[in-house]
Amino acid sequence: MKRTLISLSLAATLLAQTHAQQLAGVSPAASHHADELHMTSVLPAKESVVIAPGVVRATQNLRPGMVLSAADLVVESGAPSSLDIYVGQEIKRAVYAGKTLSPNDVGPPTAVERNAIVMLEFIRGPLMITTEGRALDSGAVGDRVRIMNLSSKIILTGTVTGHNKAVTR
Repeated sequence: MKRTLISLSLAATLLAQTHAQQLAGVSPAASHHADELHMTSVLPAKESVVIAPGVVRATQNLRPGMVLSAADLVVESGAPSSLDIYVGQEIKRAVYAGKTLSPNDVGPPTAVERNAIVMLEFIRGPLMITTEGRALDSGAVGDRVRIMNLSSKIILTGTVTGHNKAVTR
């Protein structure tokens, strides 16, 4: 019985080695031991590409809240596509002419300003109620902001969907 278990174990090991060699593209005759088997990966390796951002400078003084255009910026070094991460974004802090911008200086444009009157939609199933509210926070599209319903004075949390529009569920 013991001899049978050992021979089954040895057969399973040899079968596994032969199968591994076939998967690796090595003939079983080329290698006698599993230690000599050199396997290579057939899965594509992820390339880690480091993209060095170009140096982008302001052509004029930029005020917070200003939405950037290509005329506001100049690429000093790097690819012209370096402007793509800045154009259409809102500047979050004052940047003076000639100063370098970083991605931390910009963010998505604000769609709802604090204290603005907002069209608030309440949607639950087929029911949709529309009312006005006052925004208690500022936010970009997709942000969650607090809004006070003007008729009931109840504070709700809504998701900004557009310019002075929000939806709550």
